[in-house]
Formats: sequence, structure tokens, C-alpha cells
Amino acid sequence: MWNETDFTAKAKLYFGRAEDSYDADDKDQGYLWLLLGFEFLLRAPLARISPVLLASHEGNSTLSAAGIDIGSETPRNINTSVVARRLAFVVDGFRVEQVQKDISFIANIRNEELHSGSSPLRNIPAHKWLPKFLQVVEAIASHLGEATADYLPQQVITEARHLQNVEDGAVRAEVSKLIARHKGFFGNLLEEEVNNRKKEFPLWVKTAECPACNIPGKLTFSTVQKSRERIEDDAIIYEERQIATGFECTVCGITLESAARMHAANLYQEIEETYAEDLSERYSEPEDPGYYMEYDDE
Repeated sequence: MWNETDFTAKAKLYFGRAEDSYDADDKDQGYLWLLLGFEFLLRAPLARISPVLLASHEGNSTLSAAGIDIGSETPRNINTSVVARRLAFVVDGFRVEQVQKDISFIANIRNEELHSGSSPLRNIPAHKWLPKFLQVVEAIASHLGEATADYLPQQVITEARHLQNVEDGAVRAEVSKLIARHKGFFGNLLEEEVNNRKKEFPLWVKTAECPACNIPGKLTFSTVQKSRERIEDDAIIYEERQIATGFECTVCGITLESAARMHAANLYQEIEETYAEDLSERYSEPEDPGYYMEYDDE
């Protein structure tokens, strides 16, 4: 009835659908599939021990989970909050109260998305829940003897790692001190020194106002999602979703690395870029004559 194999198989099925949605550039739908798969993965460690651990105390569900025929009565499963509490006795790392709160938080996002008129997946920033989601999946995958990549698409893992610790107070304090230090440095520069340090960026370089000196600096972006390629006319077209993971100011000298620090400095951005590659360029023959292997005639 409730067994580990079925739960993990269904979780992987839904996570695979999330990957398809990511590839189709439908982030909201991808997130929903992740949350649906999450529900089944949570139950796998308990099912490995015994399906009885998943049975509600209402009615004869426990008897059914133990293999006893209860007739036409439909056995009922325990809710996610109870699953989280029981996982604390089974999975390493789940004894931390915060992890159980994270599971409930993620489950509530799913419930509100499915059973209300609001759309938390669109209104709640991914950095609020996706790193928590990854942490739980990593712990369960390890407990089940599998790698996280056996469950989650690489795009999801990459995005979640970029967003980890965005809400970390220590990171915010560190960035605040860094900004103050470089603001002090900038305040001691002469006007001539400021002008000498300024840099003109090409139009294709993305910039933002420096949090320390208010002069434009260079933004660095990392790709977290890439759509499937498609052919239009004579070009290969695809889209990428990118997040800001770095900033550098040539005037005051401040540099920031990671999405967490970009958030702390209020410089975080997400952008969509469309790319086109000429078909003939991708599939043209290489100019290097040594590209092809040579075979001796026998």
C-alpha cells in the first residue's frame, strides 16, 4: 500500500516534470511540481521502516497498513507535520527543530497554492524556501543511500545553492560592515582620484549603483535555468534565466560574491535573456585540418 519504492518513484516522476517545466521556461509550474514531489519523498524513509508509521490513527488505517483487510474503508495517511516529527527519529539532521519548521513552511506554501485563490509561488521569493527545500531533499537522499542529483534536476540544485543563506543575518552584518568600510575609503578620495578610477562600461555590460559610493559598477550573472533549444528560421533560439551573483566597483573597490551578499546589499536581480545561434555556425565543418582522424590504408 504505502512503500518506499512507490514513494521515491513518484517523487522522481514529479521532479522530472519540474525539469520539463524549467526547460519550457515555466518557473512557477516547475516549482509546483517540486513541491508535489517533495510530499512523496518525505514519506519514503518512514515507509522503508513500516507503512504503519504513515497510517492515521483514525478508523482502521493502522490495521490496513499492517496488512489486515478492512473492507471498503479507505485507509488515511498522516499529515505532513506528523511526518516531519517522525522523521526526526529516523533521518540524521532532522532532530533540529528548525528543519521540521522548514518542512511545515514548504508544505504550507504547497497547500496555499493548491487550495486557495492566492499564488504564494509567485509572491514568495524563491530564496525564502528553495534552499530549505534542497537541504531537506539532500538529507533524505543521503538517508536513502542516493545522491541529491538522483532526484532533483541540476538546474534546481544550482539555483538553490546560489540562493542559500540569503536570509542569513551573519551575511547581512558582514556586508553592512564591508559597505561602511568602502564608503569611508571613498570619502577620503580626491575628485581627481575618483575620476581616474571611474570606468566606462560597454552597453552590453550590466551595471548597478554601488551601495558604498553610488557610482555604477559591474554586475555578474550566473545562469540557473536554460530553456529547450528550438529552431526558428535559420537560427537556434533558447532562453536563460540568470541571477546576480557578483558586483565590482572600480572606484571604492568593493566586491561582492554570491547571491546572498547581493541580496544583503540590495543588488540582487533576476533577468531573462534570449540567445540566437546561427545554424550554419554550429554545424559548419571545422577549419582545422587536423580535426579529423587519419587512418592508414592497409
